[in-house]
Formats: sequence, C-alpha cells, structure tokens
Amino acid sequence: MRLFQPAVMTGFRRNQANQYNDHAILHIDDVSSANDARWYLGKRVAYIYRGLKKRKCFRSRVAPQKRSRTRVIWGRVAKTHGNSGAVRAFFSPNLPSQAIGKKCRVFMFPSQI
Repeated sequence: MRLFQPAVMTGFRRNQANQYNDHAILHIDDVSSANDARWYLGKRVAYIYRGLKKRKCFRSRVAPQKRSRTRVIWGRVAKTHGNSGAVRAFFSPNLPSQAIGKKCRVFMFPSQI
C-alpha cells in the first residue's frame, strides 16, 4: 500500500504580468477533474531533493552520526486550479524554480475517512 500519490510541479500561479512564487501548481497523477482534486485539499506535500553537502538527518538526536544529502520541503494543498485536476499548494519555504517539472509526493494524510 502506497502512502502517497506522485505529482509534478508544473509552475507557479501567474498572470500576464505577475508571478506568485508562494503558490505552486501541481498536477497529481490519475486526477483529471476539479471534482477529483477536491479530495486532496488539505493533504501534505513533500518535495524531495538532494543537496550538495551532507547534513544531519531529521532525527539527529537519536542517531547523531547519521548524515544525508537528501532534503525535504513540506507544503500543503490549498485549492484546486482550473478544471483539469491541477491543485495549488503552499510550501514553506517556497519551492525553488529548479523544481518546475520535478516530482513531488502528495501524502494521503490528514484524512477524513
């Protein structure tokens, strides 16, 4: 059983003159309508990437010698975007522009089921 659904970060919310870097637009796999995308509202999103230098892992007090290059930026699905199943997500800190076209994970929690 998989605890996440893959998604692709396709860009930032924008209009002809402005771009809003705090609103990332995600296309979730197997979601093709705004009605399907509503189920993902409020779900947690993770953008996983690799940095240049090794840093302490998340639970560094439990295993202080453990170091990794893998890092995560966490966010949350906030709203649907359009009629084709895209969603808007807020990340803290904002996603970098190198994330456009890269994979994210939309986790199945918190859940109301």
